[in-house]
Amino acid sequence: MKKILFVILLMSQQVMACDGGMSFKRMLSIPEKSFLANSMTEKEFKNTIKNFETFFSPMVDRDHNSELIVVGSWASNTVNAYAEKESRKVMITIYGGLARHPAITNDGLVAALCHELGHHFGGYPKKSTNKWSSAEGQADYYATMKCLRRIWVKADNQAAVSTLVVPEKLAAECSQTYKLESDRFLCQRMGLAGRSVALMIQDLDHDSIEPKFETPDDLVVRAMNYMHPYAQCRLDTYFNGAICHVPETVEFDDDEETIGSCDRRNGDERGLRPRCWFLPKN
Repeated sequence: MKKILFVILLMSQQVMACDGGMSFKRMLSIPEKSFLANSMTEKEFKNTIKNFETFFSPMVDRDHNSELIVVGSWASNTVNAYAEKESRKVMITIYGGLARHPAITNDGLVAALCHELGHHFGGYPKKSTNKWSSAEGQADYYATMKCLRRIWVKADNQAAVSTLVVPEKLAAECSQTYKLESDRFLCQRMGLAGRSVALMIQDLDHDSIEPKFETPDDLVVRAMNYMHPYAQCRLDTYFNGAICHVPETVEFDDDEETIGSCDRRNGDERGLRPRCWFLPKN
């Protein structure tokens, strides 16, 4: 069985993904009764997973001739989730400890599930160790561009963000991409879901600088980063996926990076994969 683990460590300043599993000396643990735990309930956790699996199972069966299996372990206190692939089984496992992290909202939990689905269907670039698995940054890009859009395209996104503070930068960029008000609210919701995950990463990295929509990472990589970028770079990726104009119905390709994405070779200047992890071929 080939595995890729999305495992969050306190020992490292990076969130590491490892093939075949590893032994870890320290992992963040958040029990259900911990003072660190958010207000998410076991029922909400299980319903979110059930709805996610129900929504995507027909697509996985129809388009990939595979079975989607999503396992949620509320009892596990580990802040962890991972994707697995075996034969015609597309598997995702997510633990209660991640769902209970104080930065994770209900929408943030969906974004984390979408990230794991992105390892399976996010397309190029693929990891060198697991040829079937998209890179961490690409899984984030898939999460907003394809996965969250599909789930929430018909939802009442205005109501979903009505009680939240939407940063001016996020609102402005969503308005620049989308003419319809409903699309703008969807974009805002996706951006905020991505921020939930990025804030969790900031905490786990012991990073004193909060990731914000207004402060994109200025790092420019010289080689593709297939592992987990830092929190600001991850927020940038979720953000750009949300404001990219390419429809969610246009899938990513496993080899051609311009298909399904915003790319300068397609004439795009916004919604690009951030250079803090992504290196274009040309």
